[in-house]
Amino acid sequence: MLSRHRVRRWTALLTTGFVAIAGLTACSSGGGGETAAGGAPAEGPVEIDFWGWVPGLEDLVETWNTENPDIQVSFHRMTGDDGQKVEAAVDAGTGPDLVQLSTHDLPDYVINGRVQDITEHVAEHESNYTAQSWASVSFDGRVYGVPQGIGPSGMMYRTDILEEHGIPVPTTWDEYLEAARALQAADPDVYIANLSPGEIGQWVQEVQQAEGSWYGIDGDAWTVGVNDEASMLVAERWQTLLDEGLVTTELMWTPEYWARVNAGDIATISYAAWFPTALAENAADTSGRWRVAAMPTNAGSDNQGDSGGAAVVVLDGAESAAAAAEFASWLNGSDETQEALITEGGLFPSTVNGLDSPALVEEQEFFGGQAINEVFIESAGNTPATWTEGPNWGTAQTAVLDEFAEVVGGSQTFAEALDNAQAATVDDLEARGLTVNE
Repeated sequence: MLSRHRVRRWTALLTTGFVAIAGLTACSSGGGGETAAGGAPAEGPVEIDFWGWVPGLEDLVETWNTENPDIQVSFHRMTGDDGQKVEAAVDAGTGPDLVQLSTHDLPDYVINGRVQDITEHVAEHESNYTAQSWASVSFDGRVYGVPQGIGPSGMMYRTDILEEHGIPVPTTWDEYLEAARALQAADPDVYIANLSPGEIGQWVQEVQQAEGSWYGIDGDAWTVGVNDEASMLVAERWQTLLDEGLVTTELMWTPEYWARVNAGDIATISYAAWFPTALAENAADTSGRWRVAAMPTNAGSDNQGDSGGAAVVVLDGAESAAAAAEFASWLNGSDETQEALITEGGLFPSTVNGLDSPALVEEQEFFGGQAINEVFIESAGNTPATWTEGPNWGTAQTAVLDEFAEVVGGSQTFAEALDNAQAATVDDLEARGLTVNE
């Protein structure tokens, strides 16, 4: 994560060829009529429209509405392609007031004026957030969101499958490949993992583990590392697993994927701290058969990875930024919400009070009584601070996933895919008027 002085340079680079952050702030301050004390309009309660995807948000919104009659929040659960719909809705002036957003996407939202500067409404809460998470929403000394969780990595694994075939839990990627081969030799219907061509977070966490980054800063220019040395290391690993038929290739989150998980076709899933909640919800019949260990490591390293965090942001067009930011701060940072966000939402907290919550290390029945977040806490401490967010994440992500589909289809290799995505990402940055040093 960028330090604060590099965050300032980050913003300067973002604004090259675009509008200044000050301009964004001015045009994104939101409209709205006169308000009474506390941000409530004189004629009645403020109405806030909030879009998000974390499990359990409906109950938290209901709690807020009961306790805060002057600010009433309606909630829309995001699914499928809602993330793409948000940009179009904001640009058309029909977007929600608040949205849960990947911090990977925030630079584009800042550049294009789709989020409001909420510094004056949330700055007082900075001390309750980790430095890393606060830096991810802070550019040039201004704040554009309230952090909502980070994504340290871990490996969920089926104890019954590995034990049945006498395969030790792999702790390194070399052992992982050996385990994959042994598993296929023992039972051709069981695979070490699923390689989803549409799930970028699993790729990103391994690139970060290897101390890589898609973006960097070189003087007054951007660098792009979609095909950097770390990415190529990950590419070689998964090319071997794919070529030897050691993985399935279902798109994650589909019925076909969950059918594989429930049938016991997949022995391990390496992903972020929020994924165990989704696993328990979608594979309830496998309860007690899973445990969590650290993600396998590269030779000579204890590094883990992170798939990225999220934030709740006030979008351009929101008429009551103060009220929206007040709710977002309560939702993500209050003592009242931490337990629910952890136990029901599956979030790994970005807050000090969340990290101190006993709920974070509760034993989980689905995982055989294991306090799984102890693994993720250690993982967070072993994640290198090498990843830099960049200005065209959406373009880079689309390019990578489009190319990965071709890899799974057998028409090219991962290395070729990364080279193609690298070129597409650089071309897009230059088309935006940004300077890129290759």
